[in-house]
Amino acid sequence: MWEKDISAVEIQRETGIHATTISKIINGKHSNFGLDTVDKLCDVLDCRVQDLLVYERVNK
Repeated sequence: MWEKDISAVEIQRETGIHATTISKIINGKHSNFGLDTVDKLCDVLDCRVQDLLVYERVNK
């Protein structure tokens, strides 16, 4: 987001994703969102899924 010089408000306006959800994603407080959200973010930010997500295995 910062590399693209786009604000959270612009992302919200262009994607229709609720501002609270965007804020939680930015601040690392939201870890359960759908593929439609990822798709919209990738489209607006012109990036790949792996640019947005990091997979960390949880040891059970």
